[in-house]
Parts: sequence; C-alpha cells; structure tokens
Amino acid sequence: MSIQKWHYGKLILLWAWGGLIAGLVITDFMRPLSTGPVLHLIEFFIFVLILVALSIVTWCWLGGKES
Repeated sequence: MSIQKWHYGKLILLWAWGGLIAGLVITDFMRPLSTGPVLHLIEFFIFVLILVALSIVTWCWLGGKES
C-alpha cells in the first residue's frame, strides 16, 4: 500500500508513537554525562533519526495529496 493512500489516522498514530519514542530517548539523553559521551551521542542520533524518518513519511504522504 502506498503512503499517499493512507488515512489521516495512520499518520496521526505514526507521529504519536514516534513522538513518544523520541521523547523517551531525549529524556534519557538529559541525564548527567557521567554515563558516557558516546551513549549520549547515540541517543541524540536516534532522536534525530526518528524525527527525520517521520518527516520523510509525512512529506511523501503530503506529496500524494497535491496531485
């Protein structure tokens, strides 16, 4: 099934779950740096990756609505 044919509800669910997971990752990121800078960097990249992936899916979905 093409992303462009999704119902609005699927996009809302995608952002809700993605936002929750990204929020949990960034909350864990906010703890003291004593746990290690590499772990902080990995958590930050996971946070950014989730938001970028959700933005790409939304962009494709909205692109299908233009035509």
